[in-house]
Order: sequence, then structure tokens, then C-alpha cells
Amino acid sequence: MDKLKTFTDSRGSLTLVEEGHEVPFSIQRVYWIHGVPEGEERGKHSNKVSWEYVIAVSGSVEITLEDKNGRCTYRLDAKDKGLLIPPDTWDEIRNFSPDAVLLVLASHSYDETTYINSYEEFLQYIGK
Repeated sequence: MDKLKTFTDSRGSLTLVEEGHEVPFSIQRVYWIHGVPEGEERGKHSNKVSWEYVIAVSGSVEITLEDKNGRCTYRLDAKDKGLLIPPDTWDEIRNFSPDAVLLVLASHSYDETTYINSYEEFLQYIGK
């Protein structure tokens, strides 16, 4: 997880991410997830080609990532925290606070054929 550059003065704060620095890919798609009802989960998939960089620009979320090296859970609960999700990584997003807005910067446009939506298929794909 990255601590993002933030500049604060009497006018407020400005936090930034830059392509080629925190985001090591060309950004082709930007979207945000919000209004997730209590107890609901998002993600539960892997992408074979796309990189993603996620930031909770409001509220908090918990993200569990899994790849061939294992599982790790992160809590995004500040506007100056970012998380890089490489291809071939299973993600599960849960525990959205009522005010959560998760911003996602992606390296590719949406292509349904690049997703793995079955956990069992994902484990087979990465050789586990």
C-alpha cells in the first residue's frame, strides 16, 4: 500500500497520484464504486491483463488480494492511501462504510473476456 503525496496548508489538502510514479501504467479507464449496501461485497474476480490502482476517496473499505504467493488484506481508510492491484490477482472488496467511494484507475478498457469470475477457476489459472 502506498502513502500518497499530500500537500496541506490553510486552504486545505491536495493529494495526488501520477502516471509513471504511483500508477505504473497508462490510465485507460476510471470508475468509482459507491452506495454499496451494508454487508455487500464487490470484486470477487481476477483480470488477466488489467492493472488497477484503488483509492478510498471517501470512507473506508477492506480489500483482500490473492495471487500465487498468497493472500493479504488491506484497509483503505484515508484519502492518501493507494493500493496497486496487478493482473492475475483475485480481489474481494468488503466492509464498505456507508460513505465509501472507491476510485479505480485501470490500465485497460472493460473487456469481459479478460475476467475470471470463479475462484476455483482462478486457483487453477495460477496453478494452485
